[in-house]
Order: sequence, then structure tokens, then C-alpha cells
Amino acid sequence: MNYLPKKFIFLYYIINLPVVDSLTGKKIGKLIDLSASLKEMYPKITGLIMRDRRNKKVFLPWSCVKMLVEEKGIFVENFTAVAKDGFTPAENEILLKDTFWDKQIVDIHGSKVVRINDLHLLREELSLWVVHMDIGVTGLLRRLGVSRIFEFLIKLVSSYEVEDKLISWKYVQPINGPMGTDALSLKIHHSKLAELHPADIADILIDLGTEERLNILKSMDKATAANTIQELPIKIRLQVAELLDQKLLVEIINEMAIDEVVDLFSQMPAKKMNQLFSRLPSEKVAQISSLLGHANDIAGSIMSTEFICVKQTLTALEALEVTKKEALHKKESYYIYVLDENDALAGVITLPQLLTMAPEKLVSEFMRKRIAKVRIKTKIKDVAEVFYKYDFTIVPVIDKSGKIQGIITMKDAFEAVFPQIRNETEQEQ
Repeated sequence: MNYLPKKFIFLYYIINLPVVDSLTGKKIGKLIDLSASLKEMYPKITGLIMRDRRNKKVFLPWSCVKMLVEEKGIFVENFTAVAKDGFTPAENEILLKDTFWDKQIVDIHGSKVVRINDLHLLREELSLWVVHMDIGVTGLLRRLGVSRIFEFLIKLVSSYEVEDKLISWKYVQPINGPMGTDALSLKIHHSKLAELHPADIADILIDLGTEERLNILKSMDKATAANTIQELPIKIRLQVAELLDQKLLVEIINEMAIDEVVDLFSQMPAKKMNQLFSRLPSEKVAQISSLLGHANDIAGSIMSTEFICVKQTLTALEALEVTKKEALHKKESYYIYVLDENDALAGVITLPQLLTMAPEKLVSEFMRKRIAKVRIKTKIKDVAEVFYKYDFTIVPVIDKSGKIQGIITMKDAFEAVFPQIRNETEQEQ
């Protein structure tokens, strides 16, 4: 039988499948539920509950399953010796359909906020794990058997694509009371589900298969996708860069911090990098190429070129207007660097200062003139010492003539000095 199983499958597509004796090909029952153990990080499927020809519930351990084919059946063998009437859950064991379908998730303040319409299962050969709760309308429509019709009608009248709405198992508390009697508890406030930090979204994507990961990234706005990709381990970032449509990838790269782009390109095959260079704006290519040219142990190799500068002759109001325009394209807008008549770094001001300063006051009158800064060729170890000494979060990088060339964040500096920290984090993920 030529069949390539999907990496992920919804519980809906398994429930009611025929259970078939793989040796005789005869149907011996119909699946009505799956049992799972809560002992692992993700609940792992341990058995199946079927209704046999006598209309009785029968439990079979998952070890009997030899093949699972969507829309065709679950094929089992050597089941007669281990089949049991009914189901008595072991410790930390639950029934998926009975426990989750149509149950409500309770947020941290005790409000019932969303209903579980389906479960999302990860499959690895014959093993299955629960990885997500489907709380979207697609899960409900899927169970009503009208999801395809609904999607077809939506596409007829608009370009809107109906997306699954999933909550990672990581954000759901295990069942506390008797099986199936308690609602589930959400570990974070429900209002924050759509406001997860990119690092949290990346954490979820790490658990997904490649196809699912790409689909979710495609559904995000470009800025969110960029921030999320930056939080992924380098191996997954490279995989995403290889598999994403190049047009979309270029749009996302244009939203990424330049130092993160350089990190990605520095690990990328030359052929792929040149393909992207041909699609990126020439200014961006020049920035990336310049930063890639620096030795990897100096400040220039980890600096970002996304910062805001104003002239010291501007008023606070004029500087604020410049900052508003520049902030649309620059990631860092808290610190604004001040330039003299020769475009050399003369001082620094902050966004709160601009917002509270008298509009007519000149920037030169309230800027901080003494600035901790480093040169392009300053060793990264020495850059980290500057952060430690002055307790700054960002340090500017200047060239020989005193002109600002970039900025370095504390995070980037310490990750460069202690790469094992990031490596260990990525390995744990």
C-alpha cells in the first residue's frame, strides 16, 4: 500500500475509523476514543477504545496497532490476547475525546473563555502525541462535516483564508479532578494568546513539523514572522530560509534586524545567499556585505546598522519629527544619537526626553555628551566589559573619524562572548 502519512492529524479524522484485523482484513469494531498518558511533556497515545460487533466497549493497547490510514482504518494484529472489555484508566491516563472535546478552557482568573473543538496530534511512525488544542471555528466545522464547503464559500466571496486556531499543550494545565469532570486551566491569561512574545511563538514552532511550521509563518504578518524567525535555533532558521518561497522570505528579511540577517547569511550556503542578494534592495545588500566582511571577533561583526541619528542644531520638536519617521524603519528608537556639523557622534538623547522636553529647546542643550562607545575593531570581549562596567543596554560603534557606524545590544554582545549559552539553549529546544 503506497501511503505517505501526514506528520500531524486531527483527532476528528481518527474517531469513528474502522478497526481492522490486519491478517484477515475483517472489520472488528469502530474507534470511539484514544487513551493517553500524561507522564511525558506531551500526552502520548497508549491505547484505543473501540465498539465491537457486540456493541461493547473494548480496549486495545496501542502496541497492537500496525498501521493507521486516514479515511480507511486502524489495522491491528495479535489483539485477542490483550483485548479488555471496558476501560479502567491507569494513573495519569485519560481518554482524549471524552476528556477534551467540547470542554472549556479556564483562564487564570477563572473565566471560561474558549471551547476545545478538536485535538491536534503529532505522529512519528506509529506513535502519537497530543500537541495542540484546536479552539478555532475550523475545528467545529470539521466535526460538523462542513469545513470544506465553508472554505469553498469563503473563497468565492473573498481572498480570506480560514486558519486553524491552536493552543500549545504547554499552555494548558493537566486535569486536576476525576477524569472528564474538570475544565482545563490555561497557564496564561486568554487575552495574551494573541500577544505572545515572538520567543514564545518560536517555542511553539520548534515543536511543529516542517510543513506546519512553514504554514504558520506564512499566516503571520511579516513583522511578526521576522521577529519569530530571529528567535528560532539557527538550524531551523536555515531550514525555513531554504523552504520558504523566496519572495516571502525577502519580505521577511526586510523586516529583520540587520545583525540577525547577518547571522543568518553567515551560516547560509553561498548559492542561496546570492539568490537572496539578487532580490534584496541594493542598500540592504551593501549593509549585509559590509558586516559579513568583518572578522567574527570584533565589534563590527555583531553590530546593527538600524539606529536613529539627529543633528545637534535641531529643536526637540524637529528631532521628534525625525524620530517618528525613522522609527518606522528602524528597530531601535529609544536612544537617538546626536551628530555634530561633521556628522561625528557628539551625544545621545532618549525618546522620553524628546517627548517631555520644551519643543523649542535645542538638542545640543540637553543631550548627554559623555558616551561610552567602542570602535569597529574593538574585540568583542572588550565590548562586553563596557556593558558590564557602565550597565548599558546598547553601545554605539564608531569608526576612526568618530562617525557612528552601528550599535550593539547587551544581548548580542554576551551571546558573542559566551556562544555556549546560546548553543546550550538551542540544544535544549
